[in-house]
Amino acid sequence: MTDSTYCSKSWTDVNLDFETRTLRHCCKAEGHSFPETLTEQFISIDSIIQQRREKSLNNVAHEDCNSCWKDYAKGNSAYRDWANRWTDNFIGNHKTLLGDDKFIHYIEVKTDSTCDLACIYCSHTSSSKIAQEEGVSIEAKTKEEDYLVFKSWIKNHIQREDLHYGQLLFVFLGGEPTASERFYELVDFIEEAASTTDKSIRLEICTNGNSKKFLMDKIIAKMDTSKLSWGIGISNESYGETAEFIRHGLDWQRYTENFRRYIQHPKTELIVLSPTVNIFNLKSFPEYITWVYEQFKTYAPEKEFTWYGNYISWPDEMDISHLPKEYIKYIEQAEQAILEYSEGTNNVYKENFITFLDTMKQRISASYNPEYKQVAQEFLERKQAVKKTDKLIKLMENLDL
Repeated sequence: MTDSTYCSKSWTDVNLDFETRTLRHCCKAEGHSFPETLTEQFISIDSIIQQRREKSLNNVAHEDCNSCWKDYAKGNSAYRDWANRWTDNFIGNHKTLLGDDKFIHYIEVKTDSTCDLACIYCSHTSSSKIAQEEGVSIEAKTKEEDYLVFKSWIKNHIQREDLHYGQLLFVFLGGEPTASERFYELVDFIEEAASTTDKSIRLEICTNGNSKKFLMDKIIAKMDTSKLSWGIGISNESYGETAEFIRHGLDWQRYTENFRRYIQHPKTELIVLSPTVNIFNLKSFPEYITWVYEQFKTYAPEKEFTWYGNYISWPDEMDISHLPKEYIKYIEQAEQAILEYSEGTNNVYKENFITFLDTMKQRISASYNPEYKQVAQEFLERKQAVKKTDKLIKLMENLDL
């Protein structure tokens, strides 16, 4: 474990899931159920998060953050290593402000789990397609009153004059946000609320890039008429056929066409490439990185983009920590691709991605399992049975060094 336990996300992030009525401060943190009647105070400064902030400043490892503490205990890198943006100096210079909610500027919203993909590392709680495959009935706990309270919170938060941030970000997750009607409703509300202030506000989506043409036309039309800037997070980590197998249901050709529409749109302020590193994507990861740079060079050389990586810790079978050290070579190839192909593009915050890749090299073999191939094959066979396909087993080729 690191010497300190604070993380900026305890102060900057709010993550609301309206389908399950849960709130997190950081996407990796434990979720807390909404009270019977949601309040604005619960969203940003309830006693739960105040306690976590206070404990973390006193080097107490709060249970909300067990995902990171468990990784450290295993000798792995953890999400906090690259997600935390604060330093001891920052903490020391802002002590009088740290008991409040003045730093909240990253608001993640999940309206529902409607999704057209059934990624092999995802679950029925985040994909309606997986719920359908597994025959699981999703109980939507959504309350109309929750949205009314959230809208009121948005309006009040936007108007505050004591906030400490450069830009206020509203990030929509899924499922697939472009397929959610609630997404468009909230975008319209934020647009209207933003018209009363001169604050910098950006709308963001985290998309799988697989939207069919009618949905792509719909989101592009929304961006066309928007008065705000947009960030597009594109969630993928593999190239071609490998991407189609890991993200079951993906059409690579459609993904390519949608990718180009997003990066070329004049309202797109920033593209965030969001790879989720796992045992099956490592081999094609350098190829995907190269492909991304080629897309920007060819279609949007001036457009700002960045990488914000994550990794699989569940399902455990896909965690790269179980691989032998030899697999580090694929991360090194990814680093080399960045050095070779980023020239002529507007890749910002490149050093953050290099830091992420360094933590991935540390993670590989941290929990080495000599039976990793057998475990992986059994995992794929189980997935094939559920998804009624015999193609996923081809992913085993990516475990051939």
